[in-house]
Amino acid sequence: MTPKLFLTRQVAVRGMWLAAALFLVTGCQNEEEQTEVPPRPVKTVTVSFNPDDTFGSLVGEVQPRFETNFSFRQGGEVRERAVEVGDIVKAGDVLARLDSEDQQDAVRKAEANVFAAVANLQNAVQNRDRTQSLYPRTATRQALDAAIAQATTAQASKDASEAALRVANNNLDNRTVKANTDGVVTAVGAEVGQNVGGGQMVVRVARLEDKDAVFQVPESAIQAASRDMRIEVRLLSNPQSTTGGRVREISPVADAITRNFTVRVALDNPPEDFRFGSAVRGSVRLAGDAVARLPMTALFNKGNDSAVWVVDPASSTTKLVPVTVLRFETDDFLVTKGIAAGDNVVVAGAQQLRPGMAVRLLQGNR
Repeated sequence: MTPKLFLTRQVAVRGMWLAAALFLVTGCQNEEEQTEVPPRPVKTVTVSFNPDDTFGSLVGEVQPRFETNFSFRQGGEVRERAVEVGDIVKAGDVLARLDSEDQQDAVRKAEANVFAAVANLQNAVQNRDRTQSLYPRTATRQALDAAIAQATTAQASKDASEAALRVANNNLDNRTVKANTDGVVTAVGAEVGQNVGGGQMVVRVARLEDKDAVFQVPESAIQAASRDMRIEVRLLSNPQSTTGGRVREISPVADAITRNFTVRVALDNPPEDFRFGSAVRGSVRLAGDAVARLPMTALFNKGNDSAVWVVDPASSTTKLVPVTVLRFETDDFLVTKGIAAGDNVVVAGAQQLRPGMAVRLLQGNR
């Protein structure tokens, strides 16, 4: 065999082997392409929307709803103060007295004037009646008119003296201050021997049955406050002692220094240990928008937007849905728009998915 023929046969054999190898490789590739990819297992949660309620609390104090400042109508020297701070008083109890010697003398003088006026009236009436009986036989018309005028003047003097007596008695009564309601003494403004003016506070009394919790609310939070809002109030010294109440008054003007607004909460039957001045904490629940809470593992970034993978229950395939996030928390994020209640959102393996991928839900999905 010639060398040339040998080389030709060798090349032919190598070509046959190469063709056979290419055939085998092509066949394997076709088999791999024809092999179906199994669905990817994923874990999902079912979306549910709930109100995103927020809770706020402030520290305040218990104050009386009604307080009365008792004072004298006229000035004078304080001779007696019958109560101290913390004393319980009843309606009609004497709180304080002023020096009343001058007023007692004025009453005695007014009483004497009344007695004299009554006597003068009796004489004038008798003289008028006698003159009328004698007219016109022995009494002249001029005498009769004078008798009638004298009786009328005597009657007026009597009325004036009686009015003066009433004024004197009122002035004497005004030297004593009495409680007009049941309550507790919260402050005193005068001591025995002190000269006070008319209208000056001598004793302050607060009603025991009506109590408020008073809070200083910052300007940033006052917009959320409204009348009749329910507030839960508990003692700082004893958190187990609680009661409820409603906002009854919101100050229309902020404090010039602190810029806080005063809010008064009417307490509903507060326990006895809710004493005036006790420190309390008021808590309020503010209803928020409906949100869906999802774990951070469900979050997928689509460019600069947030999105989640939702599994189509009919085809068991995935689709990427943009969502509106209200806020991010440590382990969760809150969604307001983009998904609906009942959707199945992927919470494990979200970074490995692509649109239209077939998936299989794992056991234990919730």
